[in-house]
Amino acid sequence: MASLSLTIFVNGASTAYFAVVGSQLLAKRSRTRLETLLGGIFAYWALATAKDLISLLPGSYTATMLDAIQMADGWSVITLACLLFELTMPGWVTWRRVGLLALPFAAFTAAYVALPSHAMATAYLAFLAFFGATVIRIGYAKAEVYTHYLYQNYSDIDHMDISWLRKIYAAGFVYMTLWVVVSVVRQPAVDSLLYLAGIAFWQMTLYYCSGLQPVRPEPGGADADDGDFGGRRYYQFAGIVESIVEGEALYLDPKLSLLQLASRLGTNRTYLSNYFNAVKNTTFYDYVNALRIEKKSVPMMLEHPEYALDYVAQQSGFNSLSTFRRAFRKYTGTTPGGFLSSSGAGEGSCPGESAPDGTGENKP
Repeated sequence: MASLSLTIFVNGASTAYFAVVGSQLLAKRSRTRLETLLGGIFAYWALATAKDLISLLPGSYTATMLDAIQMADGWSVITLACLLFELTMPGWVTWRRVGLLALPFAAFTAAYVALPSHAMATAYLAFLAFFGATVIRIGYAKAEVYTHYLYQNYSDIDHMDISWLRKIYAAGFVYMTLWVVVSVVRQPAVDSLLYLAGIAFWQMTLYYCSGLQPVRPEPGGADADDGDFGGRRYYQFAGIVESIVEGEALYLDPKLSLLQLASRLGTNRTYLSNYFNAVKNTTFYDYVNALRIEKKSVPMMLEHPEYALDYVAQQSGFNSLSTFRRAFRKYTGTTPGGFLSSSGAGEGSCPGESAPDGTGENKP
């Protein structure tokens, strides 16, 4: 009885969590497309969690009831698929596509209603495992493509980067494994763990999605004149792009994009991206960040070791200190602090403690 009371309490807390967060997301007037999707998902999970109370009523925790709940719970996998596809392919989620995803779930549900049996519920569980594995495999591949697009087209991806998705994959795998265990064990006390795991998973997802600004990859466009002479591509802007980006210090613009640079050169984005890959052997993102470190960060740190690192990062064109640290280590092989120590520039001073005016307002 005590374990059942605990499960009812945790179920109520879980339902309240999803209902409150979902309503907050949907109540925002200037919500993003991703926030709208998350709000809808949280609202769905609030209803899906609340319906479990039926099985916790006296005499209702039976095999037949649990099979029916398992069939209903399986639909939640669609919400995970929608989130994953929207993150890796911004703009993917539409009512039509969600409807197509739901077709096999509807078929299984209809079959179970017509011929309810534990064997049908077990077959449904196997289908869910296959569906989940397929979604993760597709999502992982699409994430690689999306990340490649970001590195090819933007110099600032702080609010676009989805490299944290691997953590979501791991957490999702743990949750799905626990769900399978609960479906087999079928004990109210174990259900409580599933509710708590669901809260942890979606709170983690909400944390990483907060502030995310997904971008829809633009069509590559036709390369009207790719300068291909006998299999050897000729880039008419070779050398010019370097003189513009470096000579005019365009790399200091944290919002500099490949499209902006292509427009400046009078060429198209795809052609310019090919130039960085084929000739410079790098991506646009790495090219710009390398210039920021080489042309601005290193000279500034050598001349003014007393400057705060966040000030150096800002003046170098970085929007965050964490990105600056990663870029500095990548292009110099050491950390900013290690660089100052090895160069001797930081002797007698404490780098990163004060702003240029000595106020210390930029202290990280």
